[in-house]
Amino acid sequence: MRGVESQGELQVGSKGLTWRTMLAFFFITFIIQPAIVYNWLVNGLWGLAFGSWATILLWVGLTRLLGSPLNSKEIFVIRIVESTGLMNTGYYFAYLLRNQYFANSEVAKMFGFQQEIPAFFSPVGEDAIRSMLNRTFFDWSWAMPILFSVCVPVLLSALANYTLGLMAYNLYMREEKLKFPIASIDAQTMRAFGERDEGKIRVIVLSITAGAAYGFATYGITSILGISLVPRYLVDFTSMVETALPGASFSFETDLTVYLVGFVIDIKYTLAQLIASIALYFVGTSYVTVNGLWPDESKWFPNQGVLWLYNRSTLYFWNSFTIGWGLAVASIPLIVRYKKVIRAFARVRVTLLLVYLSTASASILLTMYLIPGFPLWILVAFTLGMSFIMTLLQTHSAGVTAGFSVPYLRETMIYFSGYNRLDIWFFPPEVVLFVNGSAISQQLLQASVMGVDVKEYTKTYFLIIVLGLIGSLAFVSIFWRLNPIPGWAYPYTISAWPVEAMNFWRWQSWLRSGYLFRSQWMLSGFGASSVLYLISDLVFHLPSFPIAMMTGMLMPPYIALSQFVGSLLSKGVGRFVGRELWESQKGFVVIGIFIGDGLVTTILTIIVLLTRSTWLMPY
Repeated sequence: MRGVESQGELQVGSKGLTWRTMLAFFFITFIIQPAIVYNWLVNGLWGLAFGSWATILLWVGLTRLLGSPLNSKEIFVIRIVESTGLMNTGYYFAYLLRNQYFANSEVAKMFGFQQEIPAFFSPVGEDAIRSMLNRTFFDWSWAMPILFSVCVPVLLSALANYTLGLMAYNLYMREEKLKFPIASIDAQTMRAFGERDEGKIRVIVLSITAGAAYGFATYGITSILGISLVPRYLVDFTSMVETALPGASFSFETDLTVYLVGFVIDIKYTLAQLIASIALYFVGTSYVTVNGLWPDESKWFPNQGVLWLYNRSTLYFWNSFTIGWGLAVASIPLIVRYKKVIRAFARVRVTLLLVYLSTASASILLTMYLIPGFPLWILVAFTLGMSFIMTLLQTHSAGVTAGFSVPYLRETMIYFSGYNRLDIWFFPPEVVLFVNGSAISQQLLQASVMGVDVKEYTKTYFLIIVLGLIGSLAFVSIFWRLNPIPGWAYPYTISAWPVEAMNFWRWQSWLRSGYLFRSQWMLSGFGASSVLYLISDLVFHLPSFPIAMMTGMLMPPYIALSQFVGSLLSKGVGRFVGRELWESQKGFVVIGIFIGDGLVTTILTIIVLLTRSTWLMPY
């Protein structure tokens, strides 16, 4: 892969996948991953705040002490364990245990759905009783859940997302030449450490220190003293606004890190986000409220706050509108900009296209085998078509903003299929929809900056996936053998899983109501988006503007406001210190502050985890 232009000399001939990075992988697989899973079982908390950067900083320090520092390629190879998923794959087998609890809970029996639970979701009845007593995955009743809810979905999605990501990379990085602000500053930071650029590292270290100080002044003091000296929460003025405009909301964040993302995004795109967010969650939700469009099960009344308004209006109205919007801004460019699309596809080898088609076909056949009767046409439309469209859409978004993920796509597919049986709701979404190609595209961009070729990246990508599966099976099995799950040794499983089970089964029942899927709102979004895209592209030559607007539709208004203010502040700082200097350093400032703040959060999480793990009393 030909690297993009960047400062400094690449370490030609060096490798990224070395014995040192392999040691880092084993450290993450056998130390960090089980800690993450254990933290979830005990506290219900997801992940660690600064992920793979912890390992990178540790390995950079150790190898430097040994006189052979990591090169840029090695740092990249370690860094992608987070976006590839090694930090989170430990959950795979933990989720199987949660599924087993959901399937055999009293709540499942109460809703009358237990008899509809398919064998690939979880053991039920006597099989579940035996499994819970023996506490092992090496039981024939686990064969189908492990194979069809974990292993096959992971393999199919890995192959499909890889090929889709490569296609999207060729279109939006090589042809459209988008900036990918978040991925780019991440790559620049990795390269600064790899090339040991003292000037850049000094800025990063100072920023890490500032971020750590901010984290301690907020979360640290609050955890230690129980008081908040520096505010870090959402300030909600909705109760004041809704007296004049029922349904409208206004709030802002006091968390300074939320504003930092706007530092590295072009102000015209943060403005687009803000316009869209205000249009939906201020004007639009007020229109819904004034005209009495809220469903009977969720009526609006004053003083419910911005979070209730955002979540409910998204669920009942704006998600449908946004899906329609996204379909337009993803598909119309394929027609309007067809020459670039053809050139992008010409870069992709025929074998890769065949891999994608074969993978998608295998997914469709597997779905038809396990869910006989599900409409073939909608599987083809979503697995082949929607996966491709959404990958392009999400990659384009990441090219100009912080990116987004479109929610409820699987639910939309199932609802409009007209299929009424419950088994499809338990089928892993990774098998029918491939929507992680955007992450692959950004990794490929970073690989080009680091000088890592496609072959080495590909080996690393699949190696990480295999290690994640092995680590998940090993350590979840160990935790389960030590103590029952759910059980008193893992407090979250006995305090929260019953609530989650209730929500899980209520959700399955509610999805059939159709409140989430509104055809007229989808059509409205498609129409409005089509017109706006054509005007933006053909008149103003800003084809990414409607994409940025969709990003704003998928974020709360206070986040959109924070990022826009961040862009304004970045402009101001650039004028004060010099635009060229600020443009070259702001990415390091942003990444450094996030790492420092995450460091404090992670240390506090570890302290809480150690405290909880030493107090394992059965009550």
